[in-house]
Amino acid sequence: MSELKPELKQFGDLSSADFERCPVWIACHTEDFAEPWFNETDEETFRPWIGALPVSPSDGMLLVRASFELHDGSRHQGFLTPALKEGDLATLQPHLFVGDKVFRFWGGMAGVGTDRRTAFYDALGKGPEAIFPIRFSTDPDLATGVVAGRVDGFYRGTRVLEVES
Repeated sequence: MSELKPELKQFGDLSSADFERCPVWIACHTEDFAEPWFNETDEETFRPWIGALPVSPSDGMLLVRASFELHDGSRHQGFLTPALKEGDLATLQPHLFVGDKVFRFWGGMAGVGTDRRTAFYDALGKGPEAIFPIRFSTDPDLATGVVAGRVDGFYRGTRVLEVES
């Protein structure tokens, strides 16, 4: 148990600058139940990781800074969650930053809505042929496990939903 309350951020409030300051964030709700400030957290609350690097998927629910390379060779920053098995996009959950916006590619059973897909293309100012496939990875000094992959479009469940807006 620590005496000082760390910086707490809601998942939706995390920015590229947060990952520049601290490349790894951990979910408080599964990690910090013994802390006096635990009641201020929920399933969406994260704090900077203060343990040793690289982190492992077994260390908890982690968000790790990652680099993304679009099909046209342009690069962007984002984050992912280390996974235990290859091809597990549902666990990796890669998110890419474009300016002050963050975009995801896996949308669970509902998929990623048309409005979010369109916003992604608009934010990049590019069409799907310049964007997909996207390759992503994190620095091996930050995390172990499966920390790299490829996104072919927007996913619903385990299949590609679409690569066009």
